[in-house]
Amino acid sequence: MFKVGPIGEGICLDGRWDEKGHTMISAIFISFNDYRIKSIQFKYLHKGAHVVSKNHGSSVGDHFEIVRLDNDEYLTGLSGVDYNSSITDLTFHTNKRKHGPFCRRSYASGMKVIDVGIRDRSEFGGLFGSFCQYGGYLNSIGMYVSPIASNGTAPEFCPAPTTTITTHNRTLDCQTPKVVDGFPVKHIRRCKPKLKDRIRSKLEKAIWFLLDLFD
Repeated sequence: MFKVGPIGEGICLDGRWDEKGHTMISAIFISFNDYRIKSIQFKYLHKGAHVVSKNHGSSVGDHFEIVRLDNDEYLTGLSGVDYNSSITDLTFHTNKRKHGPFCRRSYASGMKVIDVGIRDRSEFGGLFGSFCQYGGYLNSIGMYVSPIASNGTAPEFCPAPTTTITTHNRTLDCQTPKVVDGFPVKHIRRCKPKLKDRIRSKLEKAIWFLLDLFD
């Protein structure tokens, strides 16, 4: 198994996250504003139970979307734009369709696409990335790929863990989960953001508005 990507610089090492091995994704929860992806969270099947991952990013966001995957639908790729060290125009590619883009910015350029030619659910190995704890936004996102030999088994040889490959354009893996970090989960409810997060969000909007004026 090796890493592909990420999209984004991944400079916020304090907020690195890793969902390696969580391949049976059934839903993706995305929070964003007009400037960047604020957080990302996954629902997946693990040992026969539905599980919800930790929320990677900030609890504050102007918009909230849920990507729901069919039982026979899986991720095969990612695409997005690294805009001022944050991710915009994020799209999830599957074997059936494309979900997104989220946080679309018409004037943003530099689209990056991850496409390694996944044709089987077992080739998708999970997602990884990072978010900046200061400001709380998605800074990078990539995926794990597990090569499958012609006999249907994973080959013995794998590139070193440090191997990073950036490719272009494809689809990922997903299914149906109900547990948060191993505990039973009720219906997901959005929590009211903390005061400091709301203040930080207001300041961030003001800063990005001023930056856009000079772009």
